Amino acid sequence: MNATKQKILIKSLDLFNDSGISNVSLRAIADKAGISVGNLQYHFKKREDIIEALYFELVEKIDSILFIKTDDLLQSFLNISVEIVTILYEYHFFLLDFITITRRNYKIKRHYSELSKRREIEFIKIVDVLIKNGVFREELLKNEYHSLFKRIEVISNFWFSSILIQADVLSKESIKQYSLLISQSIYPYLTDEAKKQYATIFPSQLV
Repeated sequence: MNATKQKILIKSLDLFNDSGISNVSLRAIADKAGISVGNLQYHFKKREDIIEALYFELVEKIDSILFIKTDDLLQSFLNISVEIVTILYEYHFFLLDFITITRRNYKIKRHYSELSKRREIEFIKIVDVLIKNGVFREELLKNEYHSLFKRIEVISNFWFSSILIQADVLSKESIKQYSLLISQSIYPYLTDEAKKQYATIFPSQLV
């Protein structure tokens, strides 16, 4: 990717995060990038093309961290959730305008639908590894871990929107709050031995 195109994406991301997609025009992006609208449209003909490029950039970043280290499975699993929400914070306009974007852009909506199915399969594979290594317990309910994936997915997609209902702006403190929520969400699925390990990682969470 050439320097001008990358600069457009960086400046667009800043504007979308600060103001939301509805309040950002091609003119605003061009001014922020210090180029003409014509130069911008040489690289991206319309705003939706920029949104698509940022979406696939986000997906690629998350894909790159979806693996767990076998030497410390529980810590690695927890670290992934922190890394994911940190990346989502970097692109948080997607989550704040998630419904609008998927309603307007069929390409993103279709891709996300397939991505969600793939991520669920990957999640279950990770859970199988955790069960085999005594970190997660066996299922007590039918499709219990599929339901856990769906709950985490819903939380991830609408976490920042929920925060903004009660706050004026987003801060990186929301990453810590999300991480706590996810770590406590998986606690009931841990084996007794893994709960002891959890207690050493998060001693302040114990009552």
